[in-house]
Amino acid sequence: MESKPVLLGISADYGFLLKHSESLRQIDDSYPLGIRLDVSKLLLTRKSWEFCNCYPRIGVSLAYWNWDNAEVLGSGIVPLAYLEPYFLTQKRTNLFVRMGLGGAYLTNPFDEVTNPRNQSYSTALAFSIVLGAGLNYRITDKLNFRLAAKYSHISNGGVSSPNKGLNFPTLSIGVNTSLVPITYPNLPRISKRKPPEDRTRLSLVHFSGLSNATVGERDRFYVFGFSGNYSRWVGGRSALTIGTEWAVDFSRREQIKLEDADAAFPQAALLVGHEFWLGRITFSQQLGIYYFNQFRTTDDVYQRYGLTYSFNKRLFAGFNLKAHRHVADFFDLRIGYVFK
Repeated sequence: MESKPVLLGISADYGFLLKHSESLRQIDDSYPLGIRLDVSKLLLTRKSWEFCNCYPRIGVSLAYWNWDNAEVLGSGIVPLAYLEPYFLTQKRTNLFVRMGLGGAYLTNPFDEVTNPRNQSYSTALAFSIVLGAGLNYRITDKLNFRLAAKYSHISNGGVSSPNKGLNFPTLSIGVNTSLVPITYPNLPRISKRKPPEDRTRLSLVHFSGLSNATVGERDRFYVFGFSGNYSRWVGGRSALTIGTEWAVDFSRREQIKLEDADAAFPQAALLVGHEFWLGRITFSQQLGIYYFNQFRTTDDVYQRYGLTYSFNKRLFAGFNLKAHRHVADFFDLRIGYVFK
């Protein structure tokens, strides 16, 4: 019998902040503690099962975080929307993964006079991303105990500097309760999924954003560029990608002028990665390797994480985060076109 029961939850997270940059090592070790409230729906439908051999939980959460360093880092309130597929649901203990995206309100941003030691964030409003996995133990048909490991990243995406970000792995324990008893449908596993109508995509993208760099007295510089990608479906909801991008970051031009360097400031890179094709939504992860980078200020390898929505078979738009290891480079908005 198909149903979409509502679940309410409360959980506590405890972890440690990563000091991934030399400028963060001047502050004391911090062990953040978070309290989170959840409201969600569990999609116990045949359509959901056929989509992923799982039963997805979709919901929103609101968390309060104490960063364990009130003088420098303050505290934060983090609202989040998430997707959480449940696997092995016929067993009392089942598995889940969580993917979430949202915002953050941070109480004590960087200030040259009053808070110069906070190199992690410089704006009160920021973006948040969380990835995790865990175990869900059914105590009763309504009550569940949860244990999870998660990794979270909070930054302003390059809107203002400094912006080293808050990066913290955590362990989480919590309980969920449903408003009605839950019975998981026992459906046969789908071993071979029907391929999409178009197994390949060739796309061209334009992106624009603001660089996360401080050069001279300025800390906001325009970034724009183009990328071309070839994606091929490889089964399930996955596709492998290869492509290239050309980016113009005007903070690099300013830095070249200040250092009187003889170099071009645009960059070009090879992109390889993976995509989840979730209907109209595509979630992507890519690794970039520069093949044109005359003025070297970062690693030669970087990551990209993106989410796009397709308005039709050709036109799509979304956003993307570029990062060198744990440091966000810039957050961009993008629009793209898929060729036949």
